[in-house]
Amino acid sequence: MEQKREAAVRPVPEKTGEKPMSLKKELLGLAALLLALVVFCAVTVPVLTPKRHDYGGVWGMYRQEPENSVDVLFFGSSLAYCDIIPSVIYEETGITSFVMAGPTQPLPVTYGYLKEACKTQSPKTVWIEVTGLALKRDRSLKTNLTFMPWGTERLNLIFEEMEGSDRTGLLFPLYAYHDRWDKLSARDLKEGLLGYETDPLAGYTFLEEALPIEDFSLRKVEVTPEEYEEDAVFLGKIVEFCKERGIQPVFFLSPLPQRLDEQWMGRITEDLAALDMELVDFNDAFEEMDFTLATDFYDPRHLNYRGAEKFSRYLAKRLPEWGVSPGGLGDDELWQQRAEHFNALRDDADSRPLKLNPVKE
Repeated sequence: MEQKREAAVRPVPEKTGEKPMSLKKELLGLAALLLALVVFCAVTVPVLTPKRHDYGGVWGMYRQEPENSVDVLFFGSSLAYCDIIPSVIYEETGITSFVMAGPTQPLPVTYGYLKEACKTQSPKTVWIEVTGLALKRDRSLKTNLTFMPWGTERLNLIFEEMEGSDRTGLLFPLYAYHDRWDKLSARDLKEGLLGYETDPLAGYTFLEEALPIEDFSLRKVEVTPEEYEEDAVFLGKIVEFCKERGIQPVFFLSPLPQRLDEQWMGRITEDLAALDMELVDFNDAFEEMDFTLATDFYDPRHLNYRGAEKFSRYLAKRLPEWGVSPGGLGDDELWQQRAEHFNALRDDADSRPLKLNPVKE
């Protein structure tokens, strides 16, 4: 009994080992983990995200432009980046420009592009191709936002214009592109880690194929009146932003054989007039630009390089009407290289038989 009693009162030995981690150390460990995660994302996201070199949304290359070196910015849908060649405008006038457009771009996104683009450039005029007011939104909306720099403009557009998995993928790129490891190229690694080089075409997309056009036609408009009204509000926001910055906005329609009907033309014209703005319709000078329906169009909605060069040379001659003159702040060597690059592409395409576009719209 005594032995049992002694065992019962025998003191329990103290536990040995490390002391519990202090709150300060736990917080430091968490901070280190978060920092490692941020560094991992900062390195992997640019590498895994697909690279963008043409067909609009070329933000990576646009951000390589020397700051405040661009006299004119062009915005809008594919009608802007397929139809306007900045190097041709420079050859004709010495005016520097860049096309910062996106595929099937609605006007709210154009407004966001304008605000973001003016964070690094101070253009004298901005040109907005307004066919986007009559375009039905599609999956291209995601493409417009994927390559935008991170900031308030991108985030506002993600929450206002996107929903579902598209929004999730735009907010968390690793969610969208985590499975691209086996698709990465040397160019992905180089541009993801070191960044883009300047765009040799300044936002223009070179289209070689031609679709012979038989006659002019009307473009089918699928947007509802309600959708149009929601987007047309951004005409006023663009004008207001430009006035605050001392920028001259110009709203225009690119010259094409497939056109908006009188009802839509009248509606857009009236809405711009209410803002003391005019609609510049380059279809009025179609013959003056000497287009050839058999060779100058990629399809009824886009110019190929032949037509784009004609339009760009014509536009260059008319830019002084809107008070545009060379700012003298551009890198002359860069722009000479751009002119030589386009001329080489053009001469190479001209040396081959006419390549027909198999896709008809």
